[in-house]
Amino acid sequence: MLDSIFLVMLALGLLFRSVSLVFFVTPLFILFFAWETKAVEEPELVKRLGEDYVRYRSRTPMFIPRWRARSGGKRD
Repeated sequence: MLDSIFLVMLALGLLFRSVSLVFFVTPLFILFFAWETKAVEEPELVKRLGEDYVRYRSRTPMFIPRWRARSGGKRD
């Protein structure tokens, strides 16, 4: 959902030829979203899901996935 909001903000900035929307407001919105996720949502998930979530978080990147070959072994 938030990906679509980023794209809409970027598209509106380009449509209206708004330099400030494209280069200022959209990046600020993305930074705010990243901060809010890290400061508010992460602790809540740790509190609700406990050690399982901590293990998941330790092997999963927050926003950009790592590309690696899948092993033929058992999945978690």
